[in-house]
Amino acid sequence: MNGTEEQTTMMAFEEAAEELGTTGLRLLMLLREGTLEGVEREDGSWLIARASLERLKEQGGVPPVKQKGCASSCTASGCASCS
Repeated sequence: MNGTEEQTTMMAFEEAAEELGTTGLRLLMLLREGTLEGVEREDGSWLIARASLERLKEQGGVPPVKQKGCASSCTASGCASCS
């Protein structure tokens, strides 16, 4: 992919997070889940596929984080999520 093509099909990580109204951490989670498509560059930065971002926006935006229930070995005291 050449530089011009990359500019039209990909967008900067920070720009994608801002456009979706979410954090960089949540964006990384969406990439890991396969909800968003992107490419990690040699320097460790990410480029996000514009088409996948547009699809996500058409589907209602960033989905909520799935909450995991407490494990039977939960040692958190006082979070009240198990009550």
